[in-house]
Amino acid sequence: MSRASSDVAAVRSLVGFGAVSLVGTVFAFAGALAAMLAADPWLTLWALAPYPALVLLAKRFNAVVNQRAQATQEQLGVLSARVQEYIAGMSVVRAYTLEPRASADFASANREYLRRSLALARTQASFAPLMGLIAGVGTLVLLWAGGKAVVDGRLSLGALVAFNGYLAYLTWPTIALGWTLSIVRRGLTSMARIQEITGARSDEREEQIGLGTTMPLSTSMRPLWEPAPGTVFVGERDVTRLPRGALRVMLGYVPQEGFLFSRSIAENITLGREDADAARVREAAVAAGVADETDGFLAGFDTVVGERGLTLSGGQRQRVALARALVGRPPILVLDDPFASVDASKEEEIAGNLRALAQGRTVLLMTHRLRAAQLADRVVVLDAGRVVEQGRHEDLVGARGLYARLWRVQQLEEEIARA
Repeated sequence: MSRASSDVAAVRSLVGFGAVSLVGTVFAFAGALAAMLAADPWLTLWALAPYPALVLLAKRFNAVVNQRAQATQEQLGVLSARVQEYIAGMSVVRAYTLEPRASADFASANREYLRRSLALARTQASFAPLMGLIAGVGTLVLLWAGGKAVVDGRLSLGALVAFNGYLAYLTWPTIALGWTLSIVRRGLTSMARIQEITGARSDEREEQIGLGTTMPLSTSMRPLWEPAPGTVFVGERDVTRLPRGALRVMLGYVPQEGFLFSRSIAENITLGREDADAARVREAAVAAGVADETDGFLAGFDTVVGERGLTLSGGQRQRVALARALVGRPPILVLDDPFASVDASKEEEIAGNLRALAQGRTVLLMTHRLRAAQLADRVVVLDAGRVVEQGRHEDLVGARGLYARLWRVQQLEEEIARA
């Protein structure tokens, strides 16, 4: 995001005002220097005596500005990515009560960006006065050497005044050189960062895509819909009377599309829970059916998954999100089609694990995969938003209704797939 905003603005300054200012400064130097050499070459050497220090100072300044501009832009990228990530994953942030942690994370990144920006500003602010000092020293040298030449009769007073005018004409380009170089250096740094994106080859990868239910439960988990008082209870307590933070702690929520942060797999599972140690992370990953695949990565559970879990397949992202819900051991699990992106064997494995973990818990499972539904104590069948059937799996299959028809269709599909 920062490359598309601040880096582009820096490059625009480089190719616009920065380029014009640099060309103007070069021509001003060249013209004034030619006039000074024509007037008196010896006095020109005296007037330019401090300028080697200017070259060395500009070289050092260029390197420092490049380093600090790069650090500032990189931190701005980190800050922008954090904001973008937390906004995109707002449902996860709210479902797991991560607002305080997200605020602290943003504040930490923002403080670091402020520190780097101030360091860059101090460097840029210190260079212009130094340029002015060097120009002033050149003027003093000219007055001393030129005055001596006038007294000795080697130079007329008019020539000294004209020469001093030429040197004064160099003063502003000399002072502006530091500011111009900072624009150029920052623009070149930003251009290099943009070229990292435009010059990179995009790698395509195939992912297993799962079918979705017609109405994701995630919409009801966000505060866009509030149940009427007296309609939804948790432990015989009306949810409208429970503090939202306390209610979310009691829920383990897996949305239809698992959202992962650009962090390690372990961090995506724990989400900052201090009581979730490595053993609990592995236990949750085993139950979610993602432990073996995670162990196959070079860094294991420390593998960084990239933005929105881009380096993982759709099924792996969904199972990491399931492990995230399980690691907190909440009394209520809300699972919105968690088997959409897994094959039949993996579905059977995860469903068995969930059945073992469901002891003493309430599990609300939304799915169109009826193999998982047959493990439920109670099945509610919805058609066009209305409850058309409910009961145990065996009873519904025997009732020869909508559920039974769907069950036969899915059994047939599995037989065809095995054939």
